[in-house]
Amino acid sequence: MKLIKIAMVCAIFITGFIMAGCNKEKYLARDTSGLKPPPPVDTTTPPVVDTSVVIDNCDAIDNWQVVGTPVEATTGQKEGKGYVQATLATGSNFEQFIKTLPAPVNTKVTLSTGELKLWLYIQDVSLLKLDGQIQFSSSGAPDNNRIGWPLANIIPTLKNGWNHLELKFTDPTVEITGDGGPDLTAMNFVKIFFWTTNNVATDQIYGVDDIRVAAIPPPPPVEIDNCDAIDGWQVVGTPVEITTRSEERRVGKECRSR
Repeated sequence: MKLIKIAMVCAIFITGFIMAGCNKEKYLARDTSGLKPPPPVDTTTPPVVDTSVVIDNCDAIDNWQVVGTPVEATTGQKEGKGYVQATLATGSNFEQFIKTLPAPVNTKVTLSTGELKLWLYIQDVSLLKLDGQIQFSSSGAPDNNRIGWPLANIIPTLKNGWNHLELKFTDPTVEITGDGGPDLTAMNFVKIFFWTTNNVATDQIYGVDDIRVAAIPPPPPVEIDNCDAIDGWQVVGTPVEITTRSEERRVGKECRSR
């Protein structure tokens, strides 16, 4: 009986020793901040690369002219530190923005591939007369080597507040001076001018921000035939639809003759 008790005590002791040896040591995690890790970066969508050329970011009023005194507004801008603001005073009916660049800018586009982009702020579109123009020149003046967009065609598309204009050089309404138009490798002048239908009853605020030139995005490709069927195809001999080794994403089909 005594041997049985001794055996039981030894068994309990050995079992406890084995269980103690199986317990893992606990270590504190290195990151004790309690913050959740950031979500994984999406690598499936390629980043958008902006290749546009800045004409003026409108973050300063240097070399700007308006009717009255230009103001650098630092709230409500669409880009950067501010925008160029002009106030059409009560009883007036004409406003303009003129920028003479201190150095010419190469837009890196052609008349068939480019567009002028800018933000235009209009306090009350209903007051505008269907007249005026947005001009872009390489002569340092508005009447030579110029391309222009009539505001009569643009004003009906505007809303009160900020409007983002994308003015294509190929627009059918665009006006190009007879001296050959602008030298797009040396642009140095922007002018925007317009009238109100009557003298305004209260001061009106207008603004310009982030003027730049960009290449027109290419049109999406048009599929002529994916060659997944031989319908309508003729070859010398008999066309055959091949279902392996396709170059169309490696999953399509192709046609060949025997």
